[in-house]
Amino acid sequence: MQACQHERTEFLYRRDGVDYVRCLDCDQVLEAEDLETVPVYEDEEEKPRKRR
Repeated sequence: MQACQHERTEFLYRRDGVDYVRCLDCDQVLEAEDLETVPVYEDEEEKPRKRR
């Protein structure tokens, strides 16, 4: 059995500045900070910015 990657989560509550989420696949409650961030890829065709 493979370990859950916790890719589908829902926000549960915030307590003392910490956000808690529940994994919709395995039902485990986690601190949002414990989950790995998803890499964001920028558009390769981004136009250069004009100088003012």
